[in-house]
Order: sequence, then C-alpha cells, then structure tokens
Amino acid sequence: MIVGLFLPPFNLFDRLFGVQYAMLTAQSNAVADGGLTLAVDPNDPGSDFGVVLTSFSMDEFLAGGTKAVNQAAAQAAIPPYLALQSPVYSIQTTGSEPRSVFLDVALPPTAGDTDILDLYGWNMQTGQWHFIPSHLTDGRLVATVEDIPEFVAVFQTEPPQQSTVLIAVDATQVLSPDVAQLATIVAPGGLQPNLQGQLVGSLAAGVQTNAGYFVMPAIRNYADPRALDPDTVTAIISNRALMSEHVRQITNFASSNGFNGVMIDYRDLPVEQRDNFSAFIRELGSSLDSMGLLLGVVVPQARIEDGNWDTGAYDWQALGQAADVFQINLGLDPTAFAPGADRPVEAMLRWAVGEVDRRKILLGLSALSARQINGEFTPIGYDEALSAVGDVQVEADTTDTGSIEPGSEIQASLDGFHALPGTDETVHTPYVEYQNEDGTTAATMWLTSPEALRFRMDWTVPFTLNGVAFEDLLANGVASGIVQTILNYKTEQPAEPGATELALRWRIEGANGVISEVTGDLNEPLVATIEAPDGNYAINVAVVAGNNESPRGGAAVAVFAPTLTPTPIPTATPTPTPTPTAAPVAQAPVAGPGAGSITAGSFEYGGHVTSTATG
Repeated sequence: MIVGLFLPPFNLFDRLFGVQYAMLTAQSNAVADGGLTLAVDPNDPGSDFGVVLTSFSMDEFLAGGTKAVNQAAAQAAIPPYLALQSPVYSIQTTGSEPRSVFLDVALPPTAGDTDILDLYGWNMQTGQWHFIPSHLTDGRLVATVEDIPEFVAVFQTEPPQQSTVLIAVDATQVLSPDVAQLATIVAPGGLQPNLQGQLVGSLAAGVQTNAGYFVMPAIRNYADPRALDPDTVTAIISNRALMSEHVRQITNFASSNGFNGVMIDYRDLPVEQRDNFSAFIRELGSSLDSMGLLLGVVVPQARIEDGNWDTGAYDWQALGQAADVFQINLGLDPTAFAPGADRPVEAMLRWAVGEVDRRKILLGLSALSARQINGEFTPIGYDEALSAVGDVQVEADTTDTGSIEPGSEIQASLDGFHALPGTDETVHTPYVEYQNEDGTTAATMWLTSPEALRFRMDWTVPFTLNGVAFEDLLANGVASGIVQTILNYKTEQPAEPGATELALRWRIEGANGVISEVTGDLNEPLVATIEAPDGNYAINVAVVAGNNESPRGGAAVAVFAPTLTPTPIPTATPTPTPTPTAAPVAQAPVAGPGAGSITAGSFEYGGHVTSTATG
C-alpha cells in the first residue's frame, strides 16, 4: 500500500520531496531510463547539472495519459509525415547545462526499416518537433545535442506526397515549356558575388514567377564550373561586416523581385572557411526566413577519408539546420550507384540522412552521359559519346569512272574506333568501350539512357528523400526520353522498359526513298548488292538503342551499268541524302577513310550530302 503511493500518476514522493534529479559529474556522467541514456563529457559536465528521465509507451503518449507537463502540446505537434516508433522520453534538467550532451536511444524490436527512422526532439520554446542528427550504432540511435529537448522519440518518416524536381537554368539557356512543366523549383543562374558583397550578372531567360513552380535563383561563385572563384567568397565570409552586407544584398534581391528564395552554390571553398560558411548560411537563412523566403544550399557529395565521412568546408549538420533545400551533387561515375551497403552512393545516403533532415535533401544528378578516361569522368552528350565509332566508308570494285556496276557487292563499315558495347546490369547503364589498335582501352562512354537515369533517381525512394536536381537538363546532348522519364518519376509512374542494347541500323536510300533497311551489331559491316536502276544512292547508318537514334555520317555511291560506246554525261538524278556527321570528338579522334573507300559526292558537317550527281 505504501509503495503504491509512489507510483504514477500520483507520485507522493515527488509531491513531498520535489523532483529528484540525478546529478551528473565527471565521475558519474550518465543516467538512463528504459531505452534512453543521457551522458555528458567528463571534461564538461556543466555546473550542478541534474537530469530526470521518464519514459512513456507509444500508446500512453498518444492517448494523452501521461500527465506529463506539455505532453498534450507535444502530442498535438507531431506532424503528419512522422509516425511514432518508440517510447517517448521526457527530459527534465536543473542547474547549468554543459555545451552539449549525448543521447543514446534504443530501437524497439517493433521498429520498422532502420533506413527511414529518425530521432526527433520537441522544444517547448518553438512548440515543434525538430530533427536531431543521429546515427545508428548497434541498434541504437546516437546523437549529440546542444539544446536539450523536453521530449525525444524515434519516428518513421513518410515519403513526400510528390517528389521535388529542381531544374537549374544557365544564363545562356532558355527554360523550355516541356522542362518547365515538370519543375517544382526553377533555379535560374547568371548571378555571382563581387568583393563588395553585391550580386552582379543577369538571370537566365524564360523563367517566370507565378508560373506553377518556385523560382529560387542560383547564386554561384562561377560562370563556368571549370573556372571557380573561391577567393571572392572567402573574402566575403571571413569579414563580419562584408558577410552581413552580402546577406542584406541577397535578401533584398530575393524579396524585391518576387522570388521564393535563393540557392547558394559556392564551390571549392577551403576547409579553413568551414565555420565562416556555416555562420553565413545561418545568418542568411534567418534573414530570408524573416521575409517568408526559402534558402537552398548546394554541396558536393561526402567522401570517405581515413574511415570517416569528410565534407570539407561544408558542415552538413549546420547547413542542414539552416537551409530549407539541401542539394547533394553526386559524381558522374555510374558504377557508384550500384546497390550495396559498401557502395559509394548507398553508403553515403545512409550516412547523409543521419546528418540532414531527409525531407530537405535533393540528389544532384547529371542528365548527360559520361566519358571515362584513365579513371576520370567528364560529362558528354549522348550523340557525341557515340561519334568515335566513325562514319560510313564503302569498299567495292569500281569502274574507271568510279561508279559501281549494278549487282556488284559492296561492303560498308564505320571508320572509327573498334567499339565494344555492353550494359552494366547492376546500374542499368549501357556503355561503349573504344579500343586502340593494340586492344587497350582508349575511353569508355557511359550512356545516360532513360532507364539508367530512372535507376539513379529511384535512390531517393528507399531513403524517402525529397527529390532530385539537375543542372544540365537543358544542355545539348541529353538523350531522347529523359524529360519524360523525369516526369514519370515525379508522378510516381512506373519506369518505361526500353532496349539498351546498342546496334547499327543501316539504310540504303535512292531518289524515291529507302530501298533497304537492316539492323546489325555495332561492329558488323553491311554487305549488300544494289539491284536497282542506274542512279545515285546513299548508305546511311545510325547507332540505335530503344527510342534513341544517333546518326553517323553517310556515304554516297553511283551505280551505273557499263556502256560500250561513249555516251553523253547523264542528267543528274534526284539526290538521296546521307545522314550528316557530327563534329569529331577531340578526346577520341575518328580515323580517316580506309584505302579503296568510295566517298563520292559533296559532304558537309552539320548537313546532308548535298549532291551525288556526276558529270
């Protein structure tokens, strides 16, 4: 009977003697209750710092039966995208808090997929649940916090109602209607900071406010990503007055032009500016927030250094707390997207959602293909990636006049590198390996097909990320079907199956159109005879895969029966049109026509064969 007086909901002991705090010191630096452990650094235990921990079951907390102070407010504040997965722990403190404390929360056996579990704390001053950066270790979420929450619990984060798609538009580009219709956020470029903290330049054209998408201009420290300017940013953020002026300039620019916010893309900053850049983003975020505007930050992907994740000058936890949009630009290596706990993208994303609220994260992807030479990757257009297969060359027995007799066998092939096509099934990406004459690899072209890009975008799904971002969707060389694939991703439509096996589609064309068409392997020559009336014919070829077609330069041949006596020069027949050839790739030059090839007619880059008439 006496023991019962000390049990909830009416704890007579507390009523008689007050709340009994566990006082933490350097020698006794931790306290636990149920699945929560709170600890302090023995070198910084605070002053007369004490803690009382109380745990409440999920059912008890959600039903409002805890009788805890502020329980009703905390329960009502749980946002709809969070589902409670653990007991709720109350933390009461006394004395002077240390600079930070360690929280260790055990995951209950009933917890779901650990990849979508997050630690949240409720703060009485804001009346909201806030994301607490934490990482999973031996079945426990471990975190370090500076502001001790009143309640803490584990939640499962629901997927976004619709994935966000951010489209960057360079100053020299124009936003097209088909791209505009799939964009959630449009980030027009063209602005850079100067040494006075002002913004200089002109925004990209074709972007409109109140057009169904958010407009967040991208402020960058470059006009061309190959020529970055970290020095100007360093000068600004290392000077307190200049940094505040830069914040004021950006805020006035965004608010006075009716924009929804801004994206900050300051690249290649020295690691020594890590704290200064974080301070700049915090001040800018606060300034924009006071105007009801959004702040986005672009960062490079984290990398493993000596067994730890390294983010250089970009403190992900600090930036993620201040920003509303957190864009992580991933690399161009398609194999990094292969599934596996130790694979670069999956491992990095699993760590990233412990650093930054996953609802803010956008994956920065490239819509272009990638060229790999000696382990280095650079973006390249789809057609340009296939240009090193070469153009059409024709071998055949010819007459003294250079024509081919009807019925003669001709062989057409491509005059470029020997190409070995394939598909990396683990990342759903087709590729072409160009080989030198000695059999060594000259370059590998990874083709970003719709299927390949959808596979990469779908990495947002298992981690319930906010969406994707593209900085080159409006660039030349994006494969056919990419825009539709992004729209399908945004609207959660299933991926469209598409053939990724590369092949050559040969066509022989005459004055009245296509005479014959055949599809073969990438290195397989065309062997044919032209049984047709005298005239001029074109042999065209295209590298095809699914709905993508990459034409190569064609060749023209003249087919005339021999005559026993001299005859007047025949009237020129209507000219079939071989396909144009693209400009050669400097990194992978195309070989010249082989000996004995026939390239009759007038060829021009960017156009068709304009004439195959003789005489």
